[in-house]
Amino acid sequence: MPQLPYTDDGVIEAMLDVTDNGLSQHEAAQKHGMPQTTLSDRLRGIPPKSEVNHPGRLLSKSQEARLITWILRQEALGYAPSHSQVRATVAALLRQQGRERPIGVHWLARFVKRHPSINTKIGKRQEASRFNCFTPTARQLVL
Repeated sequence: MPQLPYTDDGVIEAMLDVTDNGLSQHEAAQKHGMPQTTLSDRLRGIPPKSEVNHPGRLLSKSQEARLITWILRQEALGYAPSHSQVRATVAALLRQQGRERPIGVHWLARFVKRHPSINTKIGKRQEASRFNCFTPTARQLVL
């Protein structure tokens, strides 16, 4: 079954139609061009799949956003972090939170796949002198 195009504003309007105007869920969903199950889920307080933090993820969405910002900032300065540096930064962040969960072998590849904006920013070969600036203290500034 094809997915119907609808917006967050449409969902809110449909919810108001049900709660304030007395329309049935089916009528409101049809009026705003969305599946009835979507409207029903939102009325019951179930968040959209895009907002749910998946249990298998190491970092929350805000932590991932901070990591992306750090990677892009490093790249703009000419110090694109290597895969091992990104993994070390994530491990330090997890240690600060008291989580000793190890980073999986394919975690970084999946992270880059989720965030294509950093695809070409990680793992470029750099001069050895540039890595002298990457210290645990510099990593603390990001975290």
